[in-house]
Amino acid sequence: MSTHKKKRFTDRVVLITGASTGIGLAAARAFAQEGAQLVIASRNADRLRQAAEGFSTDVLGVSCDVSKRSEVDALIEQAVARFGRIDILVNNAAVGILGPLDVVQPADAVALFATNFFGVFHCCQAVLPQMKRQGGGQIINIASLAGLRGIPNAIYSASKAAVISLSETLRLETKSHQITVTVLCPGRVRDSDTTFFETAKKYGPVELCKSPALLTADEVTRVLLNAAAKHKRLVVFPFHAWLLYVINRIAPRVADALVYRQMPQSREH
Repeated sequence: MSTHKKKRFTDRVVLITGASTGIGLAAARAFAQEGAQLVIASRNADRLRQAAEGFSTDVLGVSCDVSKRSEVDALIEQAVARFGRIDILVNNAAVGILGPLDVVQPADAVALFATNFFGVFHCCQAVLPQMKRQGGGQIINIASLAGLRGIPNAIYSASKAAVISLSETLRLETKSHQITVTVLCPGRVRDSDTTFFETAKKYGPVELCKSPALLTADEVTRVLLNAAAKHKRLVVFPFHAWLLYVINRIAPRVADALVYRQMPQSREH
């Protein structure tokens, strides 16, 4: 009797955006270990090239800025040309803004939404015709606890809330086409496992909200693959993030107080 663990994504074609570093790259490696064929996308061509060289399996790397529809269309076309189908789309690409609402420049807010929301919109809309032709597929959108329960850095929270709302509607619109939609809402990931803090637009010295525990990229990846395998609807994790989500639904004033206590001490009094 074979003792080899069955690979859950053998020959499935998985496309991941924002896949040259951090969670996206960790997810790509995990999917590859589970038998998937991969398309990895990133707007940083140098990092993407280095990432693609680290795989022993067949990986297609495509330089793509998801905020630009023409580049997203080209990404989907190249993926289908290479592999013939796209079974799973993971919308992971995102950027950040660290600063209170009253100092954020409108142009920076627009640029953030161009990636965080419209990047997801472009990728979903571009992949739908292919998934309908092939008789189904999965779309997994990486949102955030910040999209379910607003935290300081309002523009980022708003963009993730928009992704969650888009996902809920898309789930209904694609149900008859056997396309499932999953939303992942992780809590804060440690700085060493993501480039979010490093690349975020900052307005002066900033701090992030305190967190009872920080996630690693590997922990997020394990949840992601499990959600993909089980076609889960919404996953909020870790436990303290799920607990805040529940409290916010039943006692929002209590949630306000909890979040306020964790805010950086530079707030105005």
